[in-house]
Amino acid sequence: MLIRRAAMVLRVEAILLFLLAILLIANPVSVALYLQFPKSHTTAELLWLFRVVGATFLIPALLAPLVAAFAGERGLRQAASGMAFISLVVGTVCLLAPGGLKMVTVGTSVGWYFFALLYFFALRGRGRNR
Repeated sequence: MLIRRAAMVLRVEAILLFLLAILLIANPVSVALYLQFPKSHTTAELLWLFRVVGATFLIPALLAPLVAAFAGERGLRQAASGMAFISLVVGTVCLLAPGGLKMVTVGTSVGWYFFALLYFFALRGRGRNR
């Protein structure tokens, strides 16, 4: 049960991370508009930073399905723990974004926290399966 739940959450988040990475690399202006950055702050440096973040998101997006397909229970536990931590950190960073709390930043943070909860739920099954 643990293996199936953790693998499913890894695959779903990998799909979303891959789509987000492609969007960040291909069209960072739309992400800046979604996050409600003022036009004066949307500089070439900010757009470059969004592209770098997109390239960084490609790493877990490409490795998570491999772990879900080929790792054993221990590897899945470790990957799910790491991704839960990453989801918590990214959700918190989204809340601390400049410009104050907006519905967009709160909604984005809730999405990241939801994935962290899914990972914790998947890891919770470990005690019952032993």
